[in-house]
Amino acid sequence: MSGHEPDETWWKIRSVYQIYPRSYRDANGDGIGDLTGITQGLSAIKALGAGIVWMSPIFRSPMADNGYDMSGYREIDPLFGTLADFEALLAEARRLDLKIVLDIALNHTSIDHPWFQAALSDPTGPYRDYYIWRDEPNNWQSIFGGPAWSKPDGDDAYYLHLFDKTQADLNWENPAVREEIYGAMRFWLDRGVSGFRLDVVTVISKPPGLPDAPDPRPMPLYDLLAGGPRLHEWLRDMRREVFDLYDCVAIGEGPGLNPERAAAIVNPADPMLHMIYHFDFVDHNGSRQGRDWDRVWFKSVFDRWDKGIGSNGWNSCVVGNHDLRRLIARFGDGNADPSLVAKALAATYLLQRATPFIYQGDELGLSDTTITAVEELDDVWAKTTYGLARSKGHTEAEALAKAVAMTRDHARTPYPWTPEGGFSLATPWLKPTPNLGGVDLASQQADSHSVWAFYRALLELRSKNPETWIFGAYEDLLPAHESLFVYRRGARGLVCVNLGGKACALPGAVTQLLSGLTCLHRSGVASTSLMGAWSTQIWA
Repeated sequence: MSGHEPDETWWKIRSVYQIYPRSYRDANGDGIGDLTGITQGLSAIKALGAGIVWMSPIFRSPMADNGYDMSGYREIDPLFGTLADFEALLAEARRLDLKIVLDIALNHTSIDHPWFQAALSDPTGPYRDYYIWRDEPNNWQSIFGGPAWSKPDGDDAYYLHLFDKTQADLNWENPAVREEIYGAMRFWLDRGVSGFRLDVVTVISKPPGLPDAPDPRPMPLYDLLAGGPRLHEWLRDMRREVFDLYDCVAIGEGPGLNPERAAAIVNPADPMLHMIYHFDFVDHNGSRQGRDWDRVWFKSVFDRWDKGIGSNGWNSCVVGNHDLRRLIARFGDGNADPSLVAKALAATYLLQRATPFIYQGDELGLSDTTITAVEELDDVWAKTTYGLARSKGHTEAEALAKAVAMTRDHARTPYPWTPEGGFSLATPWLKPTPNLGGVDLASQQADSHSVWAFYRALLELRSKNPETWIFGAYEDLLPAHESLFVYRRGARGLVCVNLGGKACALPGAVTQLLSGLTCLHRSGVASTSLMGAWSTQIWA
């Protein structure tokens, strides 16, 4: 691999496959995914061509927020299995040459955590200072809705929770808190994990005095708090005390960061984290999603992040995850062939100058699920949205529609291994997404023209020619075009995608470039001069 960047490492070369443990595979027959099921399913990830497996939280938790409310940083939740099960998973990953990355919440713990319980039982004890308390709350609103402060029964003070009231914010100003977190991460790295995805790490540093916010609503507050005054100091400390001691990757979830602020965190001259997991593809008001989403804006996100970090540091490329509606529901077209839509979207993000993140099911073209009653909701955020809507006088149907439009349950349904489901022998914990025909792993592995096969081909292309498809310079050739996404990688790589519902002629300048190249992959009606609706061409 000589001739590439001197700091070329495994987390640049490999792609990431995200598992939602509750929904990947159930081995013990209780209807909930588990570690043994993940171990059994690792070979499917290897067959796809991904090299890093990131698992959403598996630590001990009361599961109010499906694991992001942690009550034990050094314990596996019994819902998923045991430490022995996890060690078996690591052994199978090593056999398959897969790296395991864990998801860890650093901003908050569950109120069931022994630290918080000790803070309640002894307000003058050391654990009280592990959290953030005030006699009177400020005006901040929780990301999940409602006030960001709650007063426990029998207590005189309020504790801060930027998320659900069951998730109390840690006081990172306390050195003992920081060392607890560092020690927990070293605990898992010593056992063979290859890194962490650091949940909402950008909000761990709060402004001194916790003043009222000019706009206390959840998302403006999120953006205001991202990148607080001591964030860089603590990330450098974390790097020195943890990450520099291991061959590992630290991926910071960075909602609220723009490319310029993120670039400072991944700058090789002053490294804090290895990658930032940005949220620019998440549009909170929904105006850029659905059939009429803005393709020019979509392309601009790739361009801005590549210009901001691409040649200095390293980007991640995340378009879908466990918190978002499915890719083809957000960026698709209900009148188009869903497999063509899924392939076109794959071509937009798998071949960027970045480490691509694939969320389980996106490689099959899985779409949103069907929810017809509030009882079918599991997501705590969606339930809060429903309750707030009802409290404001919305009808049952209106409140349910609001919850369904934003619920994270769409992305958390059980993984479809076979046409019949194959996830579990029992009733799954969450109603599966209806299989509209062929949207399952077994069917698609047997079909050389499937979405899964297309993903596999692009990942293979990326790994076999890293000079072009991993490290090659990026250039959007048609940034203002309303449907066509045509971008160059390196000296010879060219990707052409029609993201719209009508056929489009390729501009003459693009067809001239194609004349000296070979078409490597094609999906839909595509020629050297015309791109059919949702068609894709990849040239080199």
